[in-house]
Amino acid sequence: MPVIHPLRGGRTLLTLFLALVLAACAASPARETGPLDVSPVQSPNDDHAYRLLVLDNAMQVLLVSDPDAPKAAAALDVMVGSGDNPEGRGGLAHFLEHMLFLGTDKYPDPAEYEAFITEHGGTRNAYTSFEHTNYFFDVNASFLPGALDRFAQFFIAPRFDAEYVEREKNAVQAEYQMGLKSDPRRGLDVLQSVMNPEHPFSQFAVGSLDTLADKPDSAIRDDLLRFYDRHYSANAMRLVVLGKESLDELESLVRPLFSQVPNRGYEPEDIEAPLFAAGDLPMLVKVKPQATLRQLELSFPVADYREDYRVQPLSYLGNLVGHEGEGSVLSQLKAEGLAESLSAGSGLAWRGGSLFSINIALTEKGVAQYERVLQLLFAYLDMLREEGPQQWLYQEQSQLAALRFRFKEEPEPINYVSGLASGMHYYQPQDVLQGPYLMSDYQPAELRELLSAVVPGNALVTLTDGSVQTDRVSEHYQVPYARRVAGGPALQRWTGAGDEPELHLPAPNEFIAEDVSLVPLEEAVPAAPQRVLQSGRQAVWFLQDGEFRLPKGATYINFRSPTVGQSAEQTAAAVLYTALLKDAVNEFAYPALLAGLSFDLYKHAQGISLRISGYNDKQGLLLERLLEAVRRPDFDPGRYANIRADMIRGLRNVVAKRPSSQVIDDLREALLYGEWGEQALIEALEGMSLADVEAYAGDFWRGATAETMIYGNYTPAAVEGVSEQVGRLLANGATPPLPPLRVLALAPGESLQYAVDVPHDDSVIAWYLQGAGDTWHDRAATALSVQVIKSGFFQQLRTEQQLGYVVAAIPWSQLDVPGMVLLIQSPSASAPDVAAAIDRFMDSVPAATDAQQFARHKGALISEITKPDKNLWERAEFYWQSIAKKQYDFDGRDRLAEAVRALDLEDWRSYYQRVFRQQPHSLQVVAPGRWQRLPEGAGTVLRDAGAIKAGHATYSID
Repeated sequence: MPVIHPLRGGRTLLTLFLALVLAACAASPARETGPLDVSPVQSPNDDHAYRLLVLDNAMQVLLVSDPDAPKAAAALDVMVGSGDNPEGRGGLAHFLEHMLFLGTDKYPDPAEYEAFITEHGGTRNAYTSFEHTNYFFDVNASFLPGALDRFAQFFIAPRFDAEYVEREKNAVQAEYQMGLKSDPRRGLDVLQSVMNPEHPFSQFAVGSLDTLADKPDSAIRDDLLRFYDRHYSANAMRLVVLGKESLDELESLVRPLFSQVPNRGYEPEDIEAPLFAAGDLPMLVKVKPQATLRQLELSFPVADYREDYRVQPLSYLGNLVGHEGEGSVLSQLKAEGLAESLSAGSGLAWRGGSLFSINIALTEKGVAQYERVLQLLFAYLDMLREEGPQQWLYQEQSQLAALRFRFKEEPEPINYVSGLASGMHYYQPQDVLQGPYLMSDYQPAELRELLSAVVPGNALVTLTDGSVQTDRVSEHYQVPYARRVAGGPALQRWTGAGDEPELHLPAPNEFIAEDVSLVPLEEAVPAAPQRVLQSGRQAVWFLQDGEFRLPKGATYINFRSPTVGQSAEQTAAAVLYTALLKDAVNEFAYPALLAGLSFDLYKHAQGISLRISGYNDKQGLLLERLLEAVRRPDFDPGRYANIRADMIRGLRNVVAKRPSSQVIDDLREALLYGEWGEQALIEALEGMSLADVEAYAGDFWRGATAETMIYGNYTPAAVEGVSEQVGRLLANGATPPLPPLRVLALAPGESLQYAVDVPHDDSVIAWYLQGAGDTWHDRAATALSVQVIKSGFFQQLRTEQQLGYVVAAIPWSQLDVPGMVLLIQSPSASAPDVAAAIDRFMDSVPAATDAQQFARHKGALISEITKPDKNLWERAEFYWQSIAKKQYDFDGRDRLAEAVRALDLEDWRSYYQRVFRQQPHSLQVVAPGRWQRLPEGAGTVLRDAGAIKAGHATYSID
């Protein structure tokens, strides 16, 4: 249940998830009650049925009927968020979001909602952003009525039980503490520090024990009730419900439940205060990060363009500034050795304005010459103003958006309803489905207005680097920073580039699909991919798609070689080699990404994989150019140095990751052979030259084999063409043997403890429990155990005992060896206390699980295993993973489901007691935090992953 902030990193500092940002807007005027006389415009590829309603209380509702849906889902979005927190009550909206999950008048048990959703195969969550609070769930389709009844009570009669008000403040505090070393949150704290304090975005959003404490004149529970009674009004809510029922049946479910939500007539107010006080811009801010982070960010206050969603001026500008092809600002920054990446687009938006933001990941040279980076950026923006809005570029972007909508694929229901509910505040009723894809109204005057605002005099420039000099500290995250108004001399330096002939508009995109016809299906399309070629070092699998019928496809190629993963040096060389290849092809491949063609090139445990997916019309062109770059690499020494330095910096920055994430990484290294720790990889990279990488590439390809899967809208002739292209990369001769993939095999009763050093006050335990073997029975019994315990684990150890914000029981299969991880990050309890709490809970599970609960959990797990693939990409992934595991019958799901069906309550209890309690196969990874204490009696204590794996028994896959 996070607070959604504008985040740093690969995105702009002020990037909210676009689906959330585009949806944020003032509530529309109330409409007449009953069904609306307009239907939303649907994609030709969307066979759902939709109905728009306005209930008697002015709540707007969208019903979605999908008779084949295995999962139902619902979301309710309230037009209230952290921007509405009362003064001095930072985090109140976020805290209220937490509290709604903890009991209602009709269902007072705080565990009821969570238990019902989990026992019936579902998930639930919520988020709080600046203008929105969004609640959502999914559940096995037959159980929508019960889930919807429990969900509706959040907005009818929540309890705000005083006991849980006190307890849940600790969960918010834990979430706050978890972010203390997070550079995105720390950067946001600085940003809020330099904003106009009269603007609500300058206020603390997460909350803490201090901001949520009782005050002499105002108890926190009273403030919660006042906030809820004012803002949680039906007219400010948008509800989306998706189920297998007909529209009439869905309406009969929704109307009596949600008509009970009070309409308090709440209307959000416009924000009159400017985001930055008069005279504050242009401003230069320097921030000292926690990690080794080198970033330059520019943020420009601009108009609120959300009502102009058919124009989308921010998208037009963001696509140009963020372009990565020839003539782009990023291309020139890379050529001068100043930057590694750049992103641009809309960030924060509010009722009255928005920000256009640009984020650049700098090299060390780029930090030293950040004003040259600014010169190039402002020169590019000057060029855009001089050239003026380009209708052909706008129409190209419009064409791509229309293609995306025309061939829109079925999303995950829970994500779909959440995004739709947020968007309903903004889009007109007929546009609630197509709104994010609309870009059909070319308005050059509006584009010129936007371009006139992205000028040096209107810029907030933020330089983030460990070397900067600072003179103040932010309030909530204690971040060192400095700020000053950028005067005339600075502006002259920022704009002193003059003419930059290397910067120009992008060329027309040659990768846009023109032929979107469907190829004829063969007379008898098989049920699964068939091996159509097995020759020398190459195997090819092929299947035409006869179900989803889109002009798209997936071509996945797995190049295996015995030279991968046998040492830290091999691993580092393989990762560096793939990074160099991706960098070398980025300029010509970037337009393909814009045109709906995606590709990835990455190192895996036995080799390197190349994936291409999207519209099949121009896939051949992209594949040809990618493979040509592999055949004839031409790596630039300067780019090599920067890419290697960036990789080393990323490895060193592991200390800035969430502590629980660091411990999970340590667990993975301890279990999997061929996984190497950060320090080993850093040392390998530091000693590696470009010549070493080129020599490694030669060794790799001399031993390489290729296994290809082609699935989608392809003809057999196209498949032959791909196999010929791939074959040119492979050497002749016998296929070399591959080292097997191996995972640690823990014996019955074997308990190991891996103590790791994580520089954070919180304690963390990742307790790995391995199944008794790798049979289908073991996989089923372990998966069912996780399904049974996960809800109670969260409820008991987080909600009741308040051990921390990160509390989860997670399925953790490695190479099909089943297992689970019990994960807790605690700001309040030592590792021994956390371990003892986990032990007590695990002991209680069998007796607490009766026959009815067991049957519900079993049914939920079977439904999840057998859930149909929603789209071509999910199907492609299933086929690809089956091929990788050599499950050529493609029946892994069916076999696992059958094994779950075969388990009865006593079978499961017996397995659980024997394998997870009496004779556990246990590896406990522990970061002791500020207590510096390890749990006792957890087995042999080791402090090195290599020592754990050395000479140990393993499971292996050839």
